[in-house]
Amino acid sequence: MTKSTTILSASIAASALLLPVSSQGSIELGPGFAVIGQFDGGYRFVDPTEEGSQHQQTFSSNEFQLDFDYIHTDSGLFAHVELEARTSDQTDNQFRAEAAFIGRNFAEGVGFKVGKFISPSGYEGAEAWDRFTRTTAFGGIFAYLQNGVAGYYRSGIFNVYGAVVDGAWSADNDFTDPSAEIQFGVTTEAFVSRLTIALEKYNADDNLDGIPDHPPQDRSMINVWGQYSLGALVLAAEYNLLADMNQVLSPAATAWDGEAAMLFAKYSFNEHWKLGLRYSQAEYEDREGQTVSDSSELTLTPRYQILDGAVEWDFRADFRWQDGDNEIAGVYDGFLFELGTTLRF
Repeated sequence: MTKSTTILSASIAASALLLPVSSQGSIELGPGFAVIGQFDGGYRFVDPTEEGSQHQQTFSSNEFQLDFDYIHTDSGLFAHVELEARTSDQTDNQFRAEAAFIGRNFAEGVGFKVGKFISPSGYEGAEAWDRFTRTTAFGGIFAYLQNGVAGYYRSGIFNVYGAVVDGAWSADNDFTDPSAEIQFGVTTEAFVSRLTIALEKYNADDNLDGIPDHPPQDRSMINVWGQYSLGALVLAAEYNLLADMNQVLSPAATAWDGEAAMLFAKYSFNEHWKLGLRYSQAEYEDREGQTVSDSSELTLTPRYQILDGAVEWDFRADFRWQDGDNEIAGVYDGFLFELGTTLRF
């Protein structure tokens, strides 16, 4: 992905369908070989409004990642692997090869890849460093890691992406009931939009969430977002519709169906100072149609860009006010402050 901007480059990277392309920030290791490094960490303070809850303060390296790429220019062959490490206690998997795939680009904008890759769904998506605000609480349960094969076609401002994978969400290496994902996109100089549909048949025998009695699921997601850039101003909106997800939001709440929406604006005062404002709302219901989570949040993010170019380095302060009836993304209702830094090289 390009390294000149944050949100727009993330959007275009998603439109490129996670294909390894040359980057301003990449370090050349040899003919056709390159590596990109990314680090994200910071301090977080949570002031919950729930009775009996305590203030929380944490400091952690959220993520460190190295992306290795190989591109054979003459044939269009490419290979990509992502090595990820974390030092926080939010996950049991502290080090892993997050993605690894090979593929080939053909003429006329056609190509494919095979292996383990990340879904291109979602404006804010799976990668934390692609987000302008770090403390996102959109509640969009986007498709994530997948094993399988994907193909794409790009012509002018239009692109189409399709994948057949083991699981749009589960990535369990079981192709008994393969999943599918398709994305339609438009990319112009000022406007970017994506429509993504993901489907997964998830049987009770494949259950990994500790709930043995839930029925088989036909998981589905419809995600649509658009972004418009006008000089120093960037505006974006997103909507997500989910069904049969059976996702545990907290020990007391399991979501079955749900929908969420997000509005975002960013303004660049100069090459260093930027300000983001983000509002989102998410509502989830259980199998019986009862609301188990109804939350909204407002986040204000000033950001200072120290370096921007081959090496990017920024500091940000996220001020978030959350209102709802349950815990969302590990944060209770109340106020959250995060001071963080992200380095890309």
